[in-house]
Amino acid sequence: PEWRQAITAAGSGCMAALSAERYLTEKGLATEFKAAPVETAEEAAPSTASSSQPAASSEEESFDPEQDKHTGQFALRKLYHSSQRPIVVLYTSPSCGPCRSLKPIMNKVIDEFAGRVHYVLIDIEKDPEIAEAAGVSGTPTMQLFKNKDRMFSTPGVKSKSEYRKMIEEALNPALVAA
Repeated sequence: PEWRQAITAAGSGCMAALSAERYLTEKGLATEFKAAPVETAEEAAPSTASSSQPAASSEEESFDPEQDKHTGQFALRKLYHSSQRPIVVLYTSPSCGPCRSLKPIMNKVIDEFAGRVHYVLIDIEKDPEIAEAAGVSGTPTMQLFKNKDRMFSTPGVKSKSEYRKMIEEALNPALVAA
């Protein structure tokens, strides 16, 4: 069927690109270009602590354990060792297309559990060591921790109902036994 043709075409295109790169390198014709970092709209806009965006808490001074939404490894480490609430961690990267569609989904789900869960957004390009320590090999990946135990590790984009169900299980231990 059609999807097999698409996969074959993509594979053939990759092989051709690698062959061309190999040839150009062998002949001394290859030139490496490095693109300047592109500033995203999120980086350009001033940080605000609204319900749709995680609160800035990558630094000790701005960290507030009473808030629901956080960013960065400092917040994750602090909450992991001190919070009694379940912690939902979303690992993303600026170049990840699916991450851009998952962030608003996760924000809406987390808003439904206000005051009962923590949400930490980790940019794996800014905090690669925390992603590596958590065993995250691709983005987006959602992990859910409770009492220092990882209950779920889910790569890719899932439906709101699936994320909601995982959080409900973390909040209600009786659901896990059922």
